[in-house]
Amino acid sequence: MNNLAISIRWDLIRQVRYNILASAVVVNLLYVLIMLNLPEGDYDWLAIFLIFNDPMGLGLMFVGALYLFEKSENTLQALNVTPLRHWQYLLSKVLTLSAIALAGSLVIGWAAYGWWFHYGYFLPGAGLSATMFTMLGICVAVHCRTFNDYLLRAVGVILPMALPLLNYFGITESLWWYLLPSQASIILLEASFEPVEGWKLAYAFIYLAAWNVGAYLLAIRILKRQNM
Repeated sequence: MNNLAISIRWDLIRQVRYNILASAVVVNLLYVLIMLNLPEGDYDWLAIFLIFNDPMGLGLMFVGALYLFEKSENTLQALNVTPLRHWQYLLSKVLTLSAIALAGSLVIGWAAYGWWFHYGYFLPGAGLSATMFTMLGICVAVHCRTFNDYLLRAVGVILPMALPLLNYFGITESLWWYLLPSQASIILLEASFEPVEGWKLAYAFIYLAAWNVGAYLLAIRILKRQNM
């Protein structure tokens, strides 16, 4: 576990050095300013959208940038001769980047709804979404040479994951979107602020957790195959 603590420390240092933390702060400040300066009206839909976008966008984009920065500086090759294991490398990225995304989601939630909402749904909804998207981002990044290449591949993840928003906005009422884990994310975030049916909550917790397990196993397998 000492290796994991050291890896977390160095990940945080690199995230500051590569301006990942600063970028996250700027993006979330922009979201907060949007929420605080809206005219009177019902903007729950916008708040949920921004909160959902935070773990998905930050998890996918920032882990890809971090991985490719490390790759360009030959950090990954150096890690091969250290006792750091694949699961420690992955967990370090997941914990640090998800913590940033979760903190940003909380700030947006506070700006939109104040302090009082259901944290028992919000924290798993935003937190498990962030961890899942971070691990999926690693799965994509290991096959990329440049950040532009990564962006093109990441769009292939983002677009289908955004489809459940069509249900949330009332554009569709498709049960097919329940096959996507982002539907579970949206349900838990929605339940943080308004009542949601019990079967939907059960589905959301179980399905999002299952996707996290699957994303973890896939990421570990890909990292081992890449000899990282």
